[in-house]
Amino acid sequence: MPRLGKSTDLLYRILNSSIGSEAASRELRWMKEAIYEGRPKISGVDFDQTLETYVRQRAAGTPLAYVLGESNQPFGPLSIKCRPPTLIPRPETEDWVTRLGETISSVRSKSSRPISVLDICTGTGCIPMLLSHTSRGPITALGVDISRSAVDLATENVADAGLLDRIQILKGDLFDDAFVQTLFSTATSRDGFDVITSNPPYIPQKEYDMLPPSVKRYEDRLALLGDREESQHADGLSFYHRIVELIGKGRLIKEHGIIAVEHGLGQSAAVQGIISSALGGRVRRVEAWKDQWDKERAVVAFL
Repeated sequence: MPRLGKSTDLLYRILNSSIGSEAASRELRWMKEAIYEGRPKISGVDFDQTLETYVRQRAAGTPLAYVLGESNQPFGPLSIKCRPPTLIPRPETEDWVTRLGETISSVRSKSSRPISVLDICTGTGCIPMLLSHTSRGPITALGVDISRSAVDLATENVADAGLLDRIQILKGDLFDDAFVQTLFSTATSRDGFDVITSNPPYIPQKEYDMLPPSVKRYEDRLALLGDREESQHADGLSFYHRIVELIGKGRLIKEHGIIAVEHGLGQSAAVQGIISSALGGRVRRVEAWKDQWDKERAVVAFL
């Protein structure tokens, strides 16, 4: 690695004043590694200039994944491209998706056919991609998102992972009836999906207003705010109501399917109630999964 100049201490102080000592040390190391891995023959001068650019971007509030570029966000064994405004995959999402892959492998161990997955609000495509890696059996998936930027990015990620033959990405609005009919037709052609996953927008407006600028400035509002202006709800839970409404209307999921959705802090009981109330006797059991920080993070329903 090129030898750094005297500016390194200054760059650390800049980061320290913005994100704190521990995070500054950790992120400065990651920045150095990312630069060297991307350009192993970079000169010392160019290395220092690039590092300074990264530090100043990060200190100004740019999320680290966006600073480092398109292939430096780990998600399980994957390296996920990230760019504004698509939501950056979080470690807590990785945690429950890994567990879900293990669960799918366990409950479907005797089946030789591919497991079909519908991922709603797919973003970078990280959820179906990680399921493809963690499940012991073959998986085919359809990821849908309203954002063209997200659809394009997810398609790139799927292609880079060599999964284009197993994962399809489709642009569409879950609240648009015409798109829903397309979704129902796709589900019918597969006799329903085995698994439906989603990390939907779930932040209420009052909480969104308090988010730090580094989030609101760079990440898509549509991927964060849980209720639209025309929604009857103001608690961030509109997407959960819509998902179970569609499951109840058509043959979107197989008889013994699995529904797994991420939610925000303090929303687990409400999301469990939405699923149980809407689907009634179709639900055999509902589980609340905690993340690695012992916070309730996902609800998993077994039909």
